[in-house]
Amino acid sequence: MPPRLVVGVDLGTQSLKAVVCDENLAVLGSHAVPISTAHPAPGGAEQDPRAWDAALAPTIAGALAAAGASAADVAALGFAGQLDGCVAVDASGTPLGPALIWQDRRAVDHVACAAPARLFDLTGQVADASHMAPKIRMLRAEGRAGARYHQPTTYLVERVTGAAAIDPAHASTTMLFDLLAGTWSRELLDAYEIDPSQLPALRGTCDVAGTLTTAGAALTGLRSGTPVAVGTGDDFATPLGAGLVGPGPLVCAIGTAEVVGALAAQPVFDRPASRAATDPWRALTEPMVETHAYPTGAFFVENPGWMSGGAVRWATRMLGLRHDADLDALAATAPPGAGGVTFVPALAGAMTPVWRSDARGTLHGLAASHDRAHVARAVLEGLAFACRDVATRIAALGLPVREALVLGGGGQSRVWTQLRADVLGLPHHVAARTDTCAIGAAMIAAVAAGMHGSLGEAAALAPPPSSSFAPHGDRGALDEAYARYRRLVEQLVLTA
Repeated sequence: MPPRLVVGVDLGTQSLKAVVCDENLAVLGSHAVPISTAHPAPGGAEQDPRAWDAALAPTIAGALAAAGASAADVAALGFAGQLDGCVAVDASGTPLGPALIWQDRRAVDHVACAAPARLFDLTGQVADASHMAPKIRMLRAEGRAGARYHQPTTYLVERVTGAAAIDPAHASTTMLFDLLAGTWSRELLDAYEIDPSQLPALRGTCDVAGTLTTAGAALTGLRSGTPVAVGTGDDFATPLGAGLVGPGPLVCAIGTAEVVGALAAQPVFDRPASRAATDPWRALTEPMVETHAYPTGAFFVENPGWMSGGAVRWATRMLGLRHDADLDALAATAPPGAGGVTFVPALAGAMTPVWRSDARGTLHGLAASHDRAHVARAVLEGLAFACRDVATRIAALGLPVREALVLGGGGQSRVWTQLRADVLGLPHHVAARTDTCAIGAAMIAAVAAGMHGSLGEAAALAPPPSSSFAPHGDRGALDEAYARYRRLVEQLVLTA
């Protein structure tokens, strides 16, 4: 009997996770292995690609064991994972040093090779040091040039197949992709002095990038010759794994970072002239959201994220708590508005209402009368206020924002999800499965293997949301707290 299972791998910031799915995309088993991040200098964040390599086999083996399956049962493998990284490799695909991950914004001096307005017109992206193009420039300037440069997920694809491939959605996050033309921008490649041969070749998301080489089989524990899909980035695989293929709800994908966006049938660009008067930040000339290609042919209008789940973990540790659920319970004991305490969630730079890599998080308004509960509540509220900034902008650009779908681990917090529904004034639905990025990778593998004719067909198998939260009627205290947050952001972010 031919193999009928697929493996989806999610290379996250904190772990490498694999799921084993059947042809109906039901998860039969999963497993994760932790990944560590080094911070060698202010603004720096690095991971060792060799640690990713080493984690592949035990992660996949653990998922297969949980599924009661073996490598012989696997028809195809798909990868998805963290965006905005940069891995320099030699001609054989071997890494030449650590990967600069999405949190690394040291390349600030290498951003302005192209005028920001022109770059935005071509790519739909904000000119920012988190993206790949300035990181390539920085590596070269520091004598760490490579024969090729990869995003984290495309690096893994080459490691196991020998093929350097990237899908348009992934490419549209690099600051080098002409969004409307659907190809690498010659103008931007010249501006950043990058030859197209130094980048992965553009391929379809569900194309077979190649099959597992002998070395790839050893790295994954799967059989040599197993097809490997091109795959995509986590911002796209996560909603895809929840069944989203076109315009629908506001997407709130909460992991270490929080991605907030909405799918559009046509490209929508965040320009001042395009914003409705309902947006309190509409006069700012800089964009808050980017527009990316999406694996189904739609476009994803998104803010690619601030430290959100990471901020919850930070607050949990800072307050001497053991688990994120403890923070949730503690926050529930404080009143809406957190007694006047306000949190600006810029632990790794600000992402709303403008992008500022040098901005830092703030707890403001503390008094002797406040306790840990007020701080816990303020952190959850501040994160929800940043989400409201983005949701308001997306709506002001003409996309319908009537409900939200919460993806990732953040949806397990009932207090936080209810608070978010109240802050945004939108019903919030929580996806039935938390590992939708890995499931999205498995969907892509299933299409690549011919199990399904399209991503739309595969995504239709996703289960409906598991729970829903309606906004409470009285939002007065939260609206007042949001106004206080906006005043603080104006002082700390916009005038810094």
